[in-house]
Amino acid sequence: MGATEAAAKDKVGKVLVIYTGGTIGMVREDVNNPISPLKAADWEQLEAAVPTLKDLAVEVVVHQMEPIDSSDMFPGYWLGIAEVIQRNYDEYGGFVIMHGTDTMTYTATALSFLLENLDKPVVVTGSQLPIVEARNDAVQNLVAAVMFASPDAHDLPLVPEVCVCFNNTLLRGNRSRKVSSSGYAGFDTPNYAKLAEVGEHIKVNEKVIRSRPTEGFFVNPTLEPNVMLFDIFPGISTQILRSVFDIEGLKGVVFRTYGAGNAPTNEDFLREIKRAVSEKHLAIVNITQCNQGMVEMGLYDASAGMARIGVISGVDMTPEAALVKMMFLLGQGYDIDTVKDQMQKDLRGEQSVNVFNLMYEPGTAAPLYKAPAKQLPANFIRENIVRANVRLDEVTLPKGTTEGEIELAVYLNYPTADVKTPTDIPQCLAVLKGSYTGEPLNLILDCTSKFSRVVSPGRPLQVSVVSCNGAEVRWGGCLIAVFTSVDV
Repeated sequence: MGATEAAAKDKVGKVLVIYTGGTIGMVREDVNNPISPLKAADWEQLEAAVPTLKDLAVEVVVHQMEPIDSSDMFPGYWLGIAEVIQRNYDEYGGFVIMHGTDTMTYTATALSFLLENLDKPVVVTGSQLPIVEARNDAVQNLVAAVMFASPDAHDLPLVPEVCVCFNNTLLRGNRSRKVSSSGYAGFDTPNYAKLAEVGEHIKVNEKVIRSRPTEGFFVNPTLEPNVMLFDIFPGISTQILRSVFDIEGLKGVVFRTYGAGNAPTNEDFLREIKRAVSEKHLAIVNITQCNQGMVEMGLYDASAGMARIGVISGVDMTPEAALVKMMFLLGQGYDIDTVKDQMQKDLRGEQSVNVFNLMYEPGTAAPLYKAPAKQLPANFIRENIVRANVRLDEVTLPKGTTEGEIELAVYLNYPTADVKTPTDIPQCLAVLKGSYTGEPLNLILDCTSKFSRVVSPGRPLQVSVVSCNGAEVRWGGCLIAVFTSVDV
């Protein structure tokens, strides 16, 4: 047996490297001219630049797709990558995707949704400098990616996720963002912990790794490309909104709003959004323009209006995750209500909490109002509740009243509630108070502990609102927003 054959026999498993192009795979058009234009290399040139790959305890095999600049990336190419993985899934222990940095996070996010029940590592990597340059970050990124994709061969914990490997870190793909256009530390997950760090030793944070699925792997073959990402900005006109919503074939919009999900509160703005939701039947999801933090619909008056008319929370998803998740859900052929529901639930580790919104119609407490019962899903876990808020919007006294005190007690699953019912019982979620001066009030209170005690799995939720001081109080909408933790 020759030395080459013996070395091959000693390899532990195989990794498939899928080469798509990007800076990591660029070489000089004229090898003798260091300032000649860059072009996409073939694998033989790249392999020669990384002799370390041959020293790894795993066999590396390459599948070369049509190399493209990642700025030209599109959903059909994502489906092509997913198809390559599907064809080779049983033969390889893990997969590495060499990719340009500009749209790397979009690709990693898309694959996280396309690859259902993934139980092998899929590691997307690239570099800020070409692999053939003397001073580059490509070699380290590629070698580390191959090692993460072959955990058994390198005595590492399995990470059965789509990840981004860059600058000595391993990141969850659908949480990652490009944070620098030129620095080696080009990517981060602002709202999530790193999956692993590479130094003298490789340290994997097993507490945040997703559990291996118990069902069989398959690829979801469709995406809906007719969605868009849109930033709210000061002075945005209703004409601009209208032109966006009237784009032919548009199915969904990801709004990037201010802070915790705030947007203009003027009637014209809200009217256009309401038209988009109710008449155009668009899915509209609200995410923050901030790199860190999350959208909390209804926490402030500036987001309450959008919540009432059917805009849904994107919690702490990245713009890439919210957009691609919408492509994925719409591509499955779900009805719009299912898309809205699933957009607020964690599917692949892309968000930190699940959101359950219990919306009730406008009502009047004079002195008692009972809302129609609502139902939480059968898989709702009470122990996972992290926060619950109860909110009444556009609260007013009778027409012509210019001042007065409002005091409303909100009860859950207490059918005998009336003005004599104590407010210190667990079933009283909140007592909402306000001084009325003729202008509508928005009233909100945290009801986490009481909601957690009263809610029962599978039991419909009956809300009663009692006017404690007997005043006839009207409101435009009632919302109970429940947030639950996500199981890793």
